[in-house]
Amino acid sequence: MPTIEERLQTIEQEHAQLKKTIELQTIAIRALVNKSTLERLNERYDKFFEALIAHDELTNQQLAELREQHITNIETILAQILARLPENPSQS
Repeated sequence: MPTIEERLQTIEQEHAQLKKTIELQTIAIRALVNKSTLERLNERYDKFFEALIAHDELTNQQLAELREQHITNIETILAQILARLPENPSQS
């Protein structure tokens, strides 16, 4: 039969092993929580960037349309100015 000191030493060793096991499990749980949190954040950021990309595409399309309208307006104005100029400038 083990002595009280031996039993106490065995219990202390088991306690130390349990503490290490609990610490490792706590670290593992934190890692899983952090991974889950990161995955949720990534999903949110993906949605956010998709919205930004869609907005960017819409803005680019609108800018292209405005640019085309301005070019057309400038061409119309230039055509009107040219129509008012005499054909031979030395005759004026």
